[in-house]
Amino acid sequence: MSHITRAELSRDTGARKALTALLRDQGGTDGGHRLVWTLFADDPKASRDFVFREAEPGRYLIVSARPPGDGQGLWRLETKPYAPAFREGQRFGFTLRANPATAVKQAGETRGKRVDAIMHAKTRSATPLTVEDRERVALDWLLDRQQGFGVLFERALCSAGGYRQVRVPRGGKAITFSVIDYEGVFTVRDPGLLGQALVRGIGKAKAYGCGLMLLRRLAE
Repeated sequence: MSHITRAELSRDTGARKALTALLRDQGGTDGGHRLVWTLFADDPKASRDFVFREAEPGRYLIVSARPPGDGQGLWRLETKPYAPAFREGQRFGFTLRANPATAVKQAGETRGKRVDAIMHAKTRSATPLTVEDRERVALDWLLDRQQGFGVLFERALCSAGGYRQVRVPRGGKAITFSVIDYEGVFTVRDPGLLGQALVRGIGKAKAYGCGLMLLRRLAE
């Protein structure tokens, strides 16, 4: 059984000071990533088993295999069981914040190297990419994966905007990845695959707030 949680940082001054100290003890800060990890600190050896999105500063939506726990008293949590059920033919509106990365093989390589899909398109283009070009590349990336998500996206009703590069300190260095905000409409084709995608998340950089798809039911 998975869980969905609305998590809001406590406004209590003492709690916020304790949170600042906790993040410092963990070796630095990188936004929501470290904040949300504090809710799953009961097992330091456990792999990440949640996806999340920052709704606004200090407020998060989280889908997780384990229920979150607030041992420090830093959060206000509303957690419910999460077991969405779908049937083929249903239509949904969606929003998704995703990292559009793709694997590109070079000559002689057996495994592809993960690259930013939009930057890759830019290097292959003879002219600078326009905003429309970036949206087309980003939508191509999403629609190319629709079969694995168990859906059929309605391209004419989908958009991809807000392209930006995110830089996160890590181990004395930094990792950089791109983020796109998608929204649109799809029809369910495989309920089981869709359910898995919602729990596991979509794309890469899920530890940093990407990959959680939110839905709203539409008339068929």
